[in-house]
Amino acid sequence: MIVLRLRVLFGLTLLLSLLLGAARAEDLAARGPRPDLDPPQVVQAMLSALKKNSDQGIAELYKFSSPGNREKSGPLSNFRSMIREGFPDLLGHREARVGPPLIDGDRAMLPVEVVGSDAQTHRYIFLMSRQDGGQCKGCWMADAVVNSDDDTGDPEKPEYGA
Repeated sequence: MIVLRLRVLFGLTLLLSLLLGAARAEDLAARGPRPDLDPPQVVQAMLSALKKNSDQGIAELYKFSSPGNREKSGPLSNFRSMIREGFPDLLGHREARVGPPLIDGDRAMLPVEVVGSDAQTHRYIFLMSRQDGGQCKGCWMADAVVNSDDDTGDPEKPEYGA
C-alpha cells in the first residue's frame, strides 16, 4: 500500500513538474530575452513560441532574433512569412528535445529535434550569440536556425537568419 502511494505521489510530482516547465517556457517566450536566461532556456522559449503556430507566437520568436538576424530578415511581416514558408515543421510541432549546448565564449550551438505536426522527426541547429550592447546587452539571441536534416548542401534549403 505504501509503495502504491509512493508511485502515485511520484507520478503526480513528475506530471506537475512537466506542466510547470511548459508553463515557464511559455512565460519566457511572452516576456522575451533577458540576460539571466542561458542558451537552452532561450531555445526552449523559442520552441514554445513556435509551438503556438500563430502570429503571436511568431512575434514572440522575433523578440529572440539577434539584431544582425533582424537586419537580414527585415521587419516582423517579412520574418513571419519566412518562418511560415521555410519552417512549417517547427510551427505547431508535437514535441521538441534540446540537446546539450556547445558554448564557446559568447557563441553557442544547440541541436534540436522536433516531432512536427506531420509526425516526422526534424533536426535543427540553433546558432546563438550573447549580445554585447543595446537593449539586450548580455542576452542570448538567435543568429540563425539551420535545418540539419539537409545533407545535400543545397543552398536553396531554408535557413532562418544569417
